[in-house]
Amino acid sequence: MCAAYTPAVRIGRRRLSAAIAGFLLVIVVLLGAITLVRWRAAGTAHEILRPAQASTQLPEGEYETVVDNRANIIALALRNDRGPATVHTYALPPNSPWLQTQKRVATQLDHWPQTGDCTDNPDARILECTWREPTRWWPREVRLTMMRPPPPGEPRSGWPNLTIVIIGSAPGA
Repeated sequence: MCAAYTPAVRIGRRRLSAAIAGFLLVIVVLLGAITLVRWRAAGTAHEILRPAQASTQLPEGEYETVVDNRANIIALALRNDRGPATVHTYALPPNSPWLQTQKRVATQLDHWPQTGDCTDNPDARILECTWREPTRWWPREVRLTMMRPPPPGEPRSGWPNLTIVIIGSAPGA
């Protein structure tokens, strides 16, 4: 009786082992596909639309060196082994609200958390805010910088009456 029972159990165990191996193979392939999709998505910087009333045309002036230096600092800070950052510079009307520009960028980032302090300081000439993608592997980063003109009475050094916005976006690190 024992001899007749053993082959049937072996066949059942073989089928169970094959089913488990097939299931594990499907899981491994699925995880590999998800990882590949995430790897490719992390390799591109997140494209941010420019704020309302923003212009890509900046007037000529001595201030351009300061703006270019700030844009280069942002590009170098966001550069990583996946590649260079995408940095765009825009001109906004004077007294453009920081909160409005910050919200315009944040709404394009689908609930990415802010890193650091992003509050508006009316006396500050340079305001910055950074968002980081909420993923474990290869998170992307977006940085917003607003440069305000000097207040009345201070030397302007050729700075026109406009606000500069620099938006940098890095591929996942």
